[in-house]
Amino acid sequence: MDIEISLEDLLKNGSHFGHNKKRWNPKMEKYIYGEKNGTHILDLRKSLPLIESALKFALESSKNKKKFLFVSTKKQHSEIVENIAKETNNYFVNFRWLGGMITNWNTVKNSISTLNNYENILSSDDTVFTKKELSDIEKKKIRLDKTLGGIVEMKSVPDVIFIIDTNREHIAVLEAKKLGIPIIGIVDTNCDPDIIDYPIPANDDGFKSVQFILECFKKVLLTGNDNSTKETGD
Repeated sequence: MDIEISLEDLLKNGSHFGHNKKRWNPKMEKYIYGEKNGTHILDLRKSLPLIESALKFALESSKNKKKFLFVSTKKQHSEIVENIAKETNNYFVNFRWLGGMITNWNTVKNSISTLNNYENILSSDDTVFTKKELSDIEKKKIRLDKTLGGIVEMKSVPDVIFIIDTNREHIAVLEAKKLGIPIIGIVDTNCDPDIIDYPIPANDDGFKSVQFILECFKKVLLTGNDNSTKETGD
């Protein structure tokens, strides 16, 4: 694996900052270095090997043409989650996680078909709809696109799910666990790391922390994609 991460990289991007100590999950104790001004500080010496393990798994998965779903419904992460998914030819949810989004995939596929139908109607030069009807369809399309736009090309449930803030996205975690889909998750001091296959103890709120970690994963996924293409001769 070409990419190397140092403790200095993580420190520089604020990955060590946890939550207020009152909000902690005791299961994160082994990853906590201490506290400062009432805020828990993560022990990045323990985070680093876990990040490396997750990166190796992501690289192998990418080489084997596995598809990733990136999930964060926090506004500050919306753009970076969308970017990594698009740049690595994967999928994302960055607005709202619908209950049953992967456990009730057939229903979600029907909603995606509805979204595609709306887009076809609105892009057609030959329409039987009135201006008011087209306006209503446009509004419905915008609402659906916010929720489903990042998975509109997804043909089946993902092979791997990458979740930022596994506490906030607990429904996504439960659905992935139910289906046996491996989870890579950025877990802050208020999360349960034991239910995550590849936990990454790090600041899951800070923009710089999340962006840096995602950039690392983008590099290994692109490397894996390239290797996969060379091996298959595509």
